[in-house]
Amino acid sequence: MKLYTAEEMSRADAAAQDLGIPGGVLMERAGAQMARLALERFTPRRALVVSGGGNNGGDGFVIARELHRSGVEVAVLAMKSEYEGDPATNLEALRSLHVRLIDPEDLDAELGMADLVVDALLGTGFSGEVREKEAGIIEKMNSAQALVLAVDVPSGVDGATGEVQGTAVFADLTVCAHAVKVGCVISPGREHAGEVVAVDIGIPPEADVEPSLVWTDADSLREKIPRTSEPAHKYSAGALLVVAGSRGMTGAPVMVVHGAQRTGCGIVFLATSEGAAPAVDLALTEALVYGVAEDEEGYMGSGALEEILEHAERASALVMGPGTGIGDEGRRLVEGILREVELPVLLDADAITNLAGTDVLAQRNNPTVITPHAGELGRLLGSGAKEVSARRLDSARAAAQENICCVLLKGSDTLVVDDERVAVNSTGNVALATAGTGDVLSGVVGALLSRGMDTYEAARAGAWAHGRAAELWMEETGWPAESLVATDLLEYLPEAVGELL
Repeated sequence: MKLYTAEEMSRADAAAQDLGIPGGVLMERAGAQMARLALERFTPRRALVVSGGGNNGGDGFVIARELHRSGVEVAVLAMKSEYEGDPATNLEALRSLHVRLIDPEDLDAELGMADLVVDALLGTGFSGEVREKEAGIIEKMNSAQALVLAVDVPSGVDGATGEVQGTAVFADLTVCAHAVKVGCVISPGREHAGEVVAVDIGIPPEADVEPSLVWTDADSLREKIPRTSEPAHKYSAGALLVVAGSRGMTGAPVMVVHGAQRTGCGIVFLATSEGAAPAVDLALTEALVYGVAEDEEGYMGSGALEEILEHAERASALVMGPGTGIGDEGRRLVEGILREVELPVLLDADAITNLAGTDVLAQRNNPTVITPHAGELGRLLGSGAKEVSARRLDSARAAAQENICCVLLKGSDTLVVDDERVAVNSTGNVALATAGTGDVLSGVVGALLSRGMDTYEAARAGAWAHGRAAELWMEETGWPAESLVATDLLEYLPEAVGELL
């Protein structure tokens, strides 16, 4: 699947016209394809089309005409009295066909009778907060009982970032011209878009532009995961050092280690607090477990650094964070590891929180991945979880740039950002919203780092396989999403990884 920002879509549209394809032809094909989908999915009897002032409104006029031609009773609310160019041509066609054009004061009555509303109010180029007049219309559309088809992007959603600063349409189906718009797959816009489909509008390959964001699907990852080849031994298949756990948190390191093992890591070492080591060792038959110095509360601190550095000498990558605790000693330990360890390092959970207010990440000269949720990233940026959730793409980009690392921002739209590269993950479901799944993910990505993948590709592949394991669990068990526990993923990780090999 191809993702386009509004600016990229405009360039592709202009390039097609430069090749001799009139803009009116592109609008005609877009509207006709969208109308076809409306008829197939919703079989409406009465439809209301709300058309804004730009080309998005012109698409709406074409949809209205095609629905009318198919026998649907159609009403159209045009937000301007006068249009120009292709939208004007298509509005005049509606007038010639005697399609009903309504005034804003008729909106409530029409919404009450319609079983389908076509949202062609604001286009892909919209950003910021919706003006009062349009906001009122959107709120009425959201309050209606009718199903909603959005044209290109739900009105009120920033098509380039998914941000929603005020009110926005909640669509049942969003139909995008030529390529899926970024705002439809990144939260919070993702939650407004419903099902998202792209339709062919006749833009030839010669007019396509290179997208700035990648949709991480299986095809984009195929054969990127290194295979173990002869002559092979456990170290050649990847050696991972996991620094995780504490006296009161023994489950987190177990899940990290098992996640790494199921992703193909040849050997896993675990450094955990002395108090946790005996219990963890019993649970990890195939890993080498080392108990290191802990403080009075059972957490590893800076006193454990030298021991951890010794264990790191045998590893090809390091994962740190789950269950390690927060505080000054934890911060000193993370800082020491980042300064002294020259391996690829993944930081998760408490390790990320411990770095808030420091610049040690930016000073590091070796590959680093951080895997925060919104709260952890908010603490690192000093902005808070609410700000991160509202501006996920910008927040992930800011963290990657400020800290010179790869950021895997967890969520329903898991994002991977590394320098100028950005990817949106395609797999996963709400079943992953349970404790411990992030620990498994750390192990998965850590294993891929230990096998030689670069940070961006390891994070993309790890996020995809982790989400795919949750999908496979639901498909095979038929159980409700709420029943998944993190360790359920382990059984399905091999099959998920296998789909990429």
